[in-house]
Amino acid sequence: MTRTVGLVCLGEAGNFGDDLILIAAVAAAGEVDEETEVRYLSFGRPIDWTAISARLGAALRPRPVRPGRDLPGSRRSELSFQGCHAVLFGGGGLLQTSHHPHTPYRWLSFLPRHLPAVPVLAVGLGLGPLSADWEHRLRALGSPFDECYLRDGDSVTLAEQRLGWRARRCRDFVDRTFLDGLGVRPAAAPDRPKVLGVALRRWPGLDVTVTARHVARVAERYGVDAVRLFVLEAGTGGPDVTFTEQVRRHLAGADATVLPYEGVDLLDFAAAMAECTVAVSMKLHSSALWAALDVPILPISYAPKTAAFFDRPFDGLRIYDRVLPPAVDPDAVPRAAEVVGPWLRRAFAGRVPGTRAMLSTGDRLRFQTSGTAVNIYRRLGRTVRSTIGAGSR
Repeated sequence: MTRTVGLVCLGEAGNFGDDLILIAAVAAAGEVDEETEVRYLSFGRPIDWTAISARLGAALRPRPVRPGRDLPGSRRSELSFQGCHAVLFGGGGLLQTSHHPHTPYRWLSFLPRHLPAVPVLAVGLGLGPLSADWEHRLRALGSPFDECYLRDGDSVTLAEQRLGWRARRCRDFVDRTFLDGLGVRPAAAPDRPKVLGVALRRWPGLDVTVTARHVARVAERYGVDAVRLFVLEAGTGGPDVTFTEQVRRHLAGADATVLPYEGVDLLDFAAAMAECTVAVSMKLHSSALWAALDVPILPISYAPKTAAFFDRPFDGLRIYDRVLPPAVDPDAVPRAAEVVGPWLRRAFAGRVPGTRAMLSTGDRLRFQTSGTAVNIYRRLGRTVRSTIGAGSR
């Protein structure tokens, strides 16, 4: 009998870290049974599954599910995985309000609500930052997952102490074992060029000139031959690409190149990152990749997740002028991929008690209505700013 697993994630959205998570989660689900079919959310920037399968030595044939517009009254999101036997939620930072006030609802809307309830496992998930309103809502709702494994201690603390959820720790999907399976390894040549890898994102308070001076100092200190600026979330240009290009232009005299990520070149992009001998890293999964390859990292911390990766308290945006070692998880903390298999076997056997809370029809309609209003307001704002900008030129 073919079992179907749904995967709620930021898949194929032009984000390198989330595409790595997607691959790891699909591979972990596929190890349960050759007949297991995985359906995953895809945002239209496909990765090369044939090349990935060949590299992993596994026949991965997941089916993409394209999300639609979640207008008031629509049930499209909740029906995306209705026919599945189990759903994996994560990993990555899906439940946060940094970019949109209704991001948590957007992801939770994909969880099936029909009865009998489909079992749901949150795994490799990061929580926060959350607005006070969403902390209150999620606490009142109760955990929307039957079991919950979070990728860092801060997320577990948030879940247990402020949301009232039961949660356990696991490691991130993107770790040394997974990357080794993908063939992502440091270049072996002893006389290889010294390359400074840089992974940045635009962030409030992070100045282009200050960032460029920091990168230049690190390049000089380590005597590198080249600087490679990787844009892990390139999209169709996007603010991170613009910011990174601005930093590159300030690196006068350096052999500096900007490399934007495209989903189809995932393996080549990862291989280029693996050639780096030292790194300035702002993105979580650039840090995860370089740490797995034992590349010295000088982090730029901008969020609790990046601070937690280096076992540091989060105290706002901070540029570190020294190498920091990544946090080391105790042996008792399982890999995210190792959580998936045993849980799916229990779910397929009907041995996962149904305890998760579900959004009510009224909740869904309220979030759909208010979310649509926020989106219209933001779109109008962008249009007005664009019109004013065009008129001033």
